[in-house]
Amino acid sequence: KITKLHAANDIKANYLHFDGFVVLMGTDTMAYAATALSFMLENLGKPVVFTGSQIPLSEPYNDARRNLIMALIFASRDTINEVSIFFHDRLIRACRATKVNTHRLLAFDSPNLEPLAKIGITIDENEHLSLPPARGALRIHSRMDTRILAIRLVPGFDDACIRHMIEKGAESRSLRALVLQLYGTGNIPSVKGRFIDLLRDAVDSGIHVIASTQCFTGSVMMGTYVCA
Repeated sequence: KITKLHAANDIKANYLHFDGFVVLMGTDTMAYAATALSFMLENLGKPVVFTGSQIPLSEPYNDARRNLIMALIFASRDTINEVSIFFHDRLIRACRATKVNTHRLLAFDSPNLEPLAKIGITIDENEHLSLPPARGALRIHSRMDTRILAIRLVPGFDDACIRHMIEKGAESRSLRALVLQLYGTGNIPSVKGRFIDLLRDAVDSGIHVIASTQCFTGSVMMGTYVCA
């Protein structure tokens, strides 16, 4: 089984021998793997392109061939030097990517950021999204803390269950960070005072609490309005 660390180490070992790299894998966890690699590879100065397919290459009609060819083309260019995903007709930033469809060929998108490039008759790059050149030698960050809990809140949630997980995690030091997927611009019900106190206690105990939004586009702006 090839892990993210194996991929990162392979890229580092062959970094001076190739102009770019293509990573082929299944689509279900591609966005996660590509995102992780984008943070593991510091000072990356060459393209690393993830791709796969919805229909296997062994089938007469498939999307694998075009995805592979375009991934190789982007990996051979020197204009977009970062970790990305190519799928269907677009190249998207890895850490902004998500799988959006299980049955369409356009399986991946980055709803909150324009594609780095789109293909048609020509390749159209969004040059204003290009990252600045790398400074320094490639560095691999191999130590990753997996003591993370992600919770998607729904109206009427029982905060007792969350309280139990946080308290036990803080007590055993098995929880390092809590990612909350909140409503709208990053709101939680203002009437749940005990839950807010719980989050304050979590921060005081050394747990990082990160607020994110369940919306596909926009950003978190906490305190903009009261959530009932």
